[in-house]
Amino acid sequence: MKDFLAIEYPPAVQETLTTVCNAIGLPMLAPHIHEVVLAFALYHGLFLMGPLFNSAFSSYKTMPRRTRINFDIHVVSQVQCLLIIALAFPAFFDPELKVDHLFAYSPYGGLVYAFAVGYFAWDSYISLKYINWFGIGFAVHGIASVSVFLLSFRPFLMYYGPVFLMFEISTPFLNVHWFTSHLPPNTVPEKVQLVNGVLLLLSFFLARLVWGFASAGVLIYDFYKAWGDPRMPFWLPCFVLTSNLSLDFLNVYWFSKMIKAVQRRLDSNKKHKPDNPDLLTEEEDIKGHKME
Repeated sequence: MKDFLAIEYPPAVQETLTTVCNAIGLPMLAPHIHEVVLAFALYHGLFLMGPLFNSAFSSYKTMPRRTRINFDIHVVSQVQCLLIIALAFPAFFDPELKVDHLFAYSPYGGLVYAFAVGYFAWDSYISLKYINWFGIGFAVHGIASVSVFLLSFRPFLMYYGPVFLMFEISTPFLNVHWFTSHLPPNTVPEKVQLVNGVLLLLSFFLARLVWGFASAGVLIYDFYKAWGDPRMPFWLPCFVLTSNLSLDFLNVYWFSKMIKAVQRRLDSNKKHKPDNPDLLTEEEDIKGHKME
């Protein structure tokens, strides 16, 4: 499949990019550098313009600065997850990626990964800038994500890009939940919130737990079949599997928190308390965008 954002660099620029990317072991990154930059600029531009658009909600102006920043981050996250799902889904049908699950490359696959790298580079920047709020662990999460997605340009695991990007299917519902819990009561009808909550739990369980662990199992089998291939040094599958399984088990942790929160809400409803607990506590809520 073709990369519809591909451009032809001037010869001198192309030579320089090729030399640098070959030197760092990512030869297929060179044709996609501009897409990484474009993605980063897109997401940071949305973040910077966030206060302009989000001020349409009167409650936004009265939020603490930390909550306003997190509101802007969730807006970027919502755009990113919808965009990356739309980009990743066609890659399932890319014949060039089906040839080899571990070492295949396609121009379209490179486009998908470029936007993933651009987003997680932006996410790492934001996590570092506001590290006092989000903590060092979330900065490490962003940097690790960038590293894993960059490895696809060796090329390596480009076939699995759309597989694991399908984790994002639950993110739109997570963001809608976050927004509704920070807007004035009745801004979003209660029935809409209930349906969104059910879809959040269902999509999180199916996409991140069922699909996530099943895909990890298939990936491990592919690694086993390719063991000893000189294109796959020992550290490479170890790093990828450690990152992938860490995220899978983190998703189990988050899902358990969701279930407990649902139980809190049901208990609260039985006692007829007016202030039903949210799906996440306030501290979890502040950091909730990292569940993506």
